[in-house]
Amino acid sequence: MPSPLPTLEQELLSLARSVASERDAGIAVRHWGWDGGGGATLEAAGREAGGLSRERVRQLCRRVGSRLYTGLQPAAGEGAADAQRPAPAAARLDEALLAAAEAAPTTGGALARRLADQRIAARPFHPAGLEHAARTLGRDVTFTLASVKGIEVVLPHPDDPSLDARHLVATIAETARGVVRRTGAARVADVTGRVAAALGVRVNDDLVHAVVSEAPDFLWLDRRTGWFFLPSVAKNAVVARVLKVLSVAGELDIGDLHAGIRRDERLREFVMPEYVLAELCQRIPGIAVEGRLVRTLEPLDATTVLETTELTFARILGERSAPVDRRELERLCLSSGMSASSFNNRVSYSPIIEEVGHGRYALRGTTSPPPTADDAGEVVPHPGDLEHFRSLRRR
Repeated sequence: MPSPLPTLEQELLSLARSVASERDAGIAVRHWGWDGGGGATLEAAGREAGGLSRERVRQLCRRVGSRLYTGLQPAAGEGAADAQRPAPAAARLDEALLAAAEAAPTTGGALARRLADQRIAARPFHPAGLEHAARTLGRDVTFTLASVKGIEVVLPHPDDPSLDARHLVATIAETARGVVRRTGAARVADVTGRVAAALGVRVNDDLVHAVVSEAPDFLWLDRRTGWFFLPSVAKNAVVARVLKVLSVAGELDIGDLHAGIRRDERLREFVMPEYVLAELCQRIPGIAVEGRLVRTLEPLDATTVLETTELTFARILGERSAPVDRRELERLCLSSGMSASSFNNRVSYSPIIEEVGHGRYALRGTTSPPPTADDAGEVVPHPGDLEHFRSLRRR
């Protein structure tokens, strides 16, 4: 029975050991990233080797690299004759370079995981070590490492004249953040479609997934359907409206919250299912989700999240124990200094206001009791979870 192929890490370490002592080979492999770890500085590699100086590590790595690059046999002593030979066989390295060529364009992290998933490497293998090994061992480098929008990417080499891969990656990153800013969260498929339409090129979901998931704060809301969230995106329109509603309601049913967000005409693109909105709310600091109940852990200061006109609505409606007729509400608001145009805009679109029928208005979350203990414990149904589905209460 044939013996299993070595991993990429084992193969590269063995090649280094063929021209140097075990200690020197280990230091060089660590510094170059041939262990898959992305490489270590001269200082770090020397420290890990027992306190060698930066210069000493530089010298021994240069010596090991020179022997590998020129194909020299280990020298028996000073003045030994050069014995040239072809580039050493490295089947795993060749396999890894082919995988990189097939994957590009992608991200460094995605390629590292691909090498492990294909069992070429024992674990995710950083492409910097792969690039260095190819150059040292006389292979054609099949990719280029670059940074685009702070993301380490693997680009085709040579460049594909029909595709500006750098611009494609930048557009994906910018589009994803723009969608999250406008609609609270995004789906991979939606980002793919927008980028394809904007650039007029075919875009792969796998590339979009690889790019957006490189963000350090990337969070899945529902991996199966591709919904994700980027907490670092400022001025998130949905998060802002969640905080507005909870600043006056304190707690309410997820369906009520969903309806409040959808009132705003600027959120025509808001197509987030309730269960995804619940997942999003759980990731907002100071907000808790218990079944269908969304609540604040501490009371929110409405003055920090509501606009001046909304504060006026909150004060006037909060002082009434019953819904207020539109004409009366307009009279009270205008007498408080609000303009007619501001009134008409906010009464139609503000998420904190609920129209309860017959031209009457109230603060959202005040016309119905919060979910009962049974409702609060109910899990917001995901698509396909029909055994857990219960219709929302009718008002």
